[in-house]
Amino acid sequence: MQHVYFVSFGCQMNVLDSELVLGDFERSGYKQTDAMASADVVLINTCSIREHAEDKVWSLLGRARQVKQAKPHLKIGVMGCMAQRVKDEIIRRAPHVDLVLGTSNFRSAVQDLEDIGAGGGRVVRAAKRPDPEFLPDADRNVGSRPDAYRAYVTIMRGCNHSCTYCIVPHTRGKEVSRPMGELLAECRALVADGVREITFLGQNINTYGQDLHPERKHTGEICTLLEQASAIDGLDRIRFLTSNPFDMTEDMMRRFGEIPKVMPWLHIPAQSGSDTVLARMQRTYTVAQYHEVVGWARKHIPGVEITSDFIVGFSGETDEDFERTKALVRDVGFMQCYVFKYSLRPMTISARRMPDDVPEDIKKRRNVELLAVQDETAEARNKTLLGQRLEILIEGISKSDPTRVTGRDMGNRIVHCEGDASMAGRMAVVEIEEVGAHSLIGRRVALEDEAGRWTYRSYGHAVPSATA
Repeated sequence: MQHVYFVSFGCQMNVLDSELVLGDFERSGYKQTDAMASADVVLINTCSIREHAEDKVWSLLGRARQVKQAKPHLKIGVMGCMAQRVKDEIIRRAPHVDLVLGTSNFRSAVQDLEDIGAGGGRVVRAAKRPDPEFLPDADRNVGSRPDAYRAYVTIMRGCNHSCTYCIVPHTRGKEVSRPMGELLAECRALVADGVREITFLGQNINTYGQDLHPERKHTGEICTLLEQASAIDGLDRIRFLTSNPFDMTEDMMRRFGEIPKVMPWLHIPAQSGSDTVLARMQRTYTVAQYHEVVGWARKHIPGVEITSDFIVGFSGETDEDFERTKALVRDVGFMQCYVFKYSLRPMTISARRMPDDVPEDIKKRRNVELLAVQDETAEARNKTLLGQRLEILIEGISKSDPTRVTGRDMGNRIVHCEGDASMAGRMAVVEIEEVGAHSLIGRRVALEDEAGRWTYRSYGHAVPSATA
């Protein structure tokens, strides 16, 4: 049996892309290994959003070169956004790499490696604008995934916007939506294999279907997909990301709130709390408009929790701009925020037109400060949950305490309670006793029985039919 050593960097889309490829390897008789030295194939799924992620790849390729010197038969592959962006540089700097696959070509990995093994040479595939019929999501091996009860499903790829800092349009191309029938069939197959929660993925998910209906600005296809997916028996929870505020409408929020299986959680990247910075980023909305989107969500989706992304140290960001960002975090009361230091990326508008003029030490300080503000905000928000009962889907044993299990509530918070591995994949009700900025701890007061008898209530607290 041959072994593949697989490393993945980046976003949830990359996580799913890695699952798709690993599923292909599994079908072809490979087994995944955690040790590069024991591998026959080393494959790295890359990210280009920040320079730091690319630096890690170059370091990993250096290690792989040393292993290949001792094992000449070892095949090394690079896939994903970095492979798309700098394929020629990869070949120049790492001539020991056998396979380079871009963001739309990675599903050929197994066949390409077989061809290389039979005939030698190197394969490079990085078509920037593939035919939509060749989107790399078909024929998924649904049984190959790290989580038995939760799964990702890509519903579209690419982005039509031109945020000045973002390299995604250059590495993943324009928006291409998958047919709804194909998506629902994939969901049914996942549910038949034990999945209870599905998260739909797209770089700009609220515009799903607009390429299928270009005559209409807002098709509402994402809402229709959620409604139809919610009718799948056995699929208990649905989430989706990423939602860009400039493509969200109040009618969307209303329809989201009317679907009980759609969890009350939205990831809406703000990126900055300064209108001046947002304008330079070409985000096409103001802070006031962002607040309006949040207001729609809280009006129509009871109990909704909102998470966000922020970039600190973008070109021209002043102390006053940064203070406005801190104010936005406090005012909105995000459940969680991901904060990143601005990293100038080649090919982007900002790289061509704007100086990277915020010193690195200031970027680091702002990163730490904003995370501290977010932690303070999240902990205060979580304290309101003390004594309340939350429904969670148990994922498995807690990484920090083997006497506890971990799950997520409807708002996507991490919740720990007493339990064992046999409870994975079942619903539980937990009464919250301790809170922090990043997780909650509580006492389990109810557990779904093995027959799956359980009563759901749309949003809010669960009403169990089986007691602990």
